[in-house]
Amino acid sequence: MERVRLVPMELPYLGNNVNLNSNNKRRTSFIRRLGLGCIVLAILGLFYFPAFHSTQDPLFGIGETPSSAGVLTDSHFLTSVVQLSGWSVNTSRDLNIYISPDENTSILSPDEVCTSPPYLLIVVCSAVANQKARMAIRNTWANEPSSNYQSMNITIKVVFLLGESNNDTLNTMILDENYEYEDIIQEKFLDTYNNLTLKSVMMLKWVTKVCPKTTYVMKTDDDMYINIPTLVKELMSRSKSEGTLIGSLICNAPPITNPKNKWYSPKYMFYEKTYPNYLSGTGYVMSSDVAFKLYEAALQIPLLHLEDVFITGLCARKAKLRPANHPGFSYIPRKLDSCVLKNTITAHKVNSSTMYAIWDKLSNSNTPCASTSNDNLFKILKRYRKHISFTFSKKRNNNKCI
Repeated sequence: MERVRLVPMELPYLGNNVNLNSNNKRRTSFIRRLGLGCIVLAILGLFYFPAFHSTQDPLFGIGETPSSAGVLTDSHFLTSVVQLSGWSVNTSRDLNIYISPDENTSILSPDEVCTSPPYLLIVVCSAVANQKARMAIRNTWANEPSSNYQSMNITIKVVFLLGESNNDTLNTMILDENYEYEDIIQEKFLDTYNNLTLKSVMMLKWVTKVCPKTTYVMKTDDDMYINIPTLVKELMSRSKSEGTLIGSLICNAPPITNPKNKWYSPKYMFYEKTYPNYLSGTGYVMSSDVAFKLYEAALQIPLLHLEDVFITGLCARKAKLRPANHPGFSYIPRKLDSCVLKNTITAHKVNSSTMYAIWDKLSNSNTPCASTSNDNLFKILKRYRKHISFTFSKKRNNNKCI
């Protein structure tokens, strides 16, 4: 019997396979960790995006201004609320930061306007680029002859209030314009719609610092026609100037929560169900003592970007002041009728050509017009108030909202 020779069987070498499997496992683990890291970064990016808007400094458009109230970290809140451009959740709304009450912040300041304190100072809030609108005002209602008021021993002054533009050419044009007319106040903040509250508080600061002895101050816009003779007649008829805060009163208005709306107000800016009663920012008049009180209040409460709600609503409430309606003021367009225009104080949405048309009507019209009482003015306004969301009492001394 042939003997079979047993040779040891050579087993396959497993070392390389073990290393290969180990490498595969490590590679898979690395890919998983990398994927997880990407997901984390993506989630963090969602938080960073709204926070980015908070770095837009209202003064210059860049640079972070953290909120003194702290950062809101509720992720659901941050992702569900549309941030307001320039005033996000994390942007400070402490006006002391932007107004610098103890410093002179004016780039341009026509101080000589108040060398002799005017009876009425009209401050027209205008955009940097709106030179055409300012010229129309200078050539029309702001050109009311001062001789008309010499017998009353009063003076009326009109100035324009601006911020700064990102366009250096426009800023240079403002310098040239002021060199010619010397009627521009320019302050250090970015002149945007959402910075209108900064503009109005800068107005209060300038008035209280430079023109504290003026009797009345009017805030208005550059698309408004102001009937100065009728306004002066109304102010002169008042038994006293102190405590005056009058305009077109808006009552029980709820905040607008649609982010696409011009007047959008997120809940982190204002959480109450309705705004306090306030005067339309198209035009309102205050006495000097009221200007001081509103300015003091503005530096104590968080900013709201809607300037009329903030100044004549929230600040007035803080200062325990009550804004009052006057039918001569309106934030809707007026009928271009000589008698209507002669007996009203303001007309809204007036472009440059219409400004000249109204001026010509009032300057050249010899049509006799009956003096319009406040009750009749109420009836006139009622015809054109299809866009008005409020009502007010017909009685002059009872301006409560109905």
